[in-house]
Amino acid sequence: MSSYAITGASKGIGREFVRQLAADSTNTVLAIVRNPKSADISDLASKHSNVHIIKGDVTDPKSILEAAAAAAAITDGKLDVLIHNSNAVDKDSMASTPSQLPFDAQAIQNIFSPSLNTAIYGGIWATNAFLPLIEKGAQKKIVHISSGMADVDLINKAGVSSGVAYSIAKAGLNVTVAKYAAELAPRGIKVLALSPGWVDTWDGEKPAEVVYANELLLKMFQLVEPELKGQIQPEESVKKCLQVIENLNAGSSGSFVSHNGDRSRWF
Repeated sequence: MSSYAITGASKGIGREFVRQLAADSTNTVLAIVRNPKSADISDLASKHSNVHIIKGDVTDPKSILEAAAAAAAITDGKLDVLIHNSNAVDKDSMASTPSQLPFDAQAIQNIFSPSLNTAIYGGIWATNAFLPLIEKGAQKKIVHISSGMADVDLINKAGVSSGVAYSIAKAGLNVTVAKYAAELAPRGIKVLALSPGWVDTWDGEKPAEVVYANELLLKMFQLVEPELKGQIQPEESVKKCLQVIENLNAGSSGSFVSHNGDRSRWF
């Protein structure tokens, strides 16, 4: 019997974490979402009595503290695993390279804020809010969802110069994880930065520009992994991520790995 809290649980990878964890009726699954009335997550919760939807926005300190308090009321003040999955990007600038970024302070803030707010600031607030629960849990694990796009070797080998703000934010997240691991090790708490792979989280038919962007990325990624055919589905990604989380221990705490459990296979 284990308890899990997942931020950004209303769609994509977060929702799939909830679905797979809820399949074990002995688990208590806390879906932390900005909009509890979201059809996707509320429908899933209606099928599983062990899923509890909690309103919480990681970019709002008061909101995520209230979410942690609500979670504590459900789990008797304990939590085994926190999965910080929340993510946001400025889609208009995702194709831009560093030299194409504007000489405009406000524009730069608009480009970087969504990723920094969710990955770094939100990651710190979510971790700190749920830390008292994690300390009382049995597994004592905190997982931050990162990205292979924050791996310097992958960037250099594949020549991926776009996705600047997203990649920088995830790299900062990785450092944050290492800092937490160093601080919390004496308390038996394990912390991990985990890339879910290159995952297709798009709902419905993809716009032409998204298809084109994915085709360009595929060619770049094939420079690193020639046999790569394309994106994987959330189901496959989360299944592998949960295996990595299960194997997380004091020796691997503070590291940055892929859904395959290493740093050599990001896809």
